[in-house]
Amino acid sequence: MNTSLVVGVDTTVGANCASRLADKRSVVGLSSNRGVSVDGCDTQLFDNENPSEAENWLSDVHPERVLYCGPAARSCWDPDTMNHMSAGFDAAAARWAAAAQAAGAEFTMISSDAVFTGPWIFHDEESLAVCRSTQATAIRDAEKQVREACPNSLIVRTNAFGWAPTAEGGWIERLLSTIENRRTVDCDCIRHATPILATDLAEILDRAWQEELTGVFHIAGAERVSPMQFAQRLADQFDLPWLSLRREQSLVELPQGFGVGETSLQTKKIRKALCVAMPMLTEGLARLHAQRYGEMENVPAEESHITARVA
Repeated sequence: MNTSLVVGVDTTVGANCASRLADKRSVVGLSSNRGVSVDGCDTQLFDNENPSEAENWLSDVHPERVLYCGPAARSCWDPDTMNHMSAGFDAAAARWAAAAQAAGAEFTMISSDAVFTGPWIFHDEESLAVCRSTQATAIRDAEKQVREACPNSLIVRTNAFGWAPTAEGGWIERLLSTIENRRTVDCDCIRHATPILATDLAEILDRAWQEELTGVFHIAGAERVSPMQFAQRLADQFDLPWLSLRREQSLVELPQGFGVGETSLQTKKIRKALCVAMPMLTEGLARLHAQRYGEMENVPAEESHITARVA
């Protein structure tokens, strides 16, 4: 049977991709968190710090494809992301890529838009406006090691949001809770990104696999927004009151640090390769709302933005 191995289903991207892919193929999901269970997915515990884990799981599962969702797959807008970037996560990504190469399995790594920073916007895959933070440097090192270990790998930079698979929730759940409880929302209005719903990302990923794409691609939303704008539109989608702090909206100097600058992604390369249009934020938030309340029949088809042609 066509089996995919998703490493890191305890991340929002990993869990949502595993759930979406399970509709079409057999999926084995690996989690370092005991409290994770994904519908339709055979979820197992693993130790990503164990050097032999990758080879062992590839030998046991014999997957056609490995989707690696490590720390770099977490949104840089999530305040907890840096806490997950422990030393050596780049080496762990390389081990999984090497194991996939040895087993003859296709390998995809989910990476981050936070490898970039301003002053330019809509960074393409070869943009030189890179972030020099320790975390961004480690992510770029991980990408490099993956390409060396598995030359035909697919590396996808993104900034995905969605419902988290853990009981404590993720940054979307925390942000929504803050809004629902009528607490003041203190979000940044300086940095900007192009966020995409994780299940929309999964659909485009599936298309990329069908076309056997390799190399580095950007998959992101069609709209450039700040965390403040995102929070306000999230509140509007859920018909909730909006309370925000007034913050500075002009720059005196370029922001420094991981994910605090301009990380918006240009998606021309993936749009041209697949003849797809990236989803608007309004579409993604509508589907996020529908996923929470089980109202998918009231939302346009999941594939609607994928079949559109690029002008």
